[in-house]
Amino acid sequence: MRSQEEHQEPSTQSETGHPARVLLADDDDAMRALLARALRRDRIDVVEARSGSELLERLAAELERTPSLRFDLIISDVRMPGYDGLNVLASLRQLCIETPVILITAFGTTANHAAAAHLGALALLDKPFDVDDLMTLVRSAMSRANPSHRH
Repeated sequence: MRSQEEHQEPSTQSETGHPARVLLADDDDAMRALLARALRRDRIDVVEARSGSELLERLAAELERTPSLRFDLIISDVRMPGYDGLNVLASLRQLCIETPVILITAFGTTANHAAAAHLGALALLDKPFDVDDLMTLVRSAMSRANPSHRH
């Protein structure tokens, strides 16, 4: 009989062949922990941030320290202390950083959805959402970044 560990899907890889790297930002500790666990179950390397400011700091630090190991995806809450997810996305696009971004929010207004789409977000998921739906989006983003990798 196989254990649950042995039955895991193959690791999700980036286009460089390294494990996929996701930068995850949410000021809600429980939500961030839940999402980080789901991503790590898919063998994705997760770097966590508690705010939009921390997200930008971690992104800058990672790019400066290891430019060959860029983030393959950013998942960010919309409402956080400091910069909100939409401000972070706008900043990334102004810097010509095209990393795919999935936004999550408990405040899924029409204006938020329109702003996310205008800024090029991969998706804006309204809370509560099914974690399996998020993981489908994550796998799709990884497949687009690396067409040779399919789940």
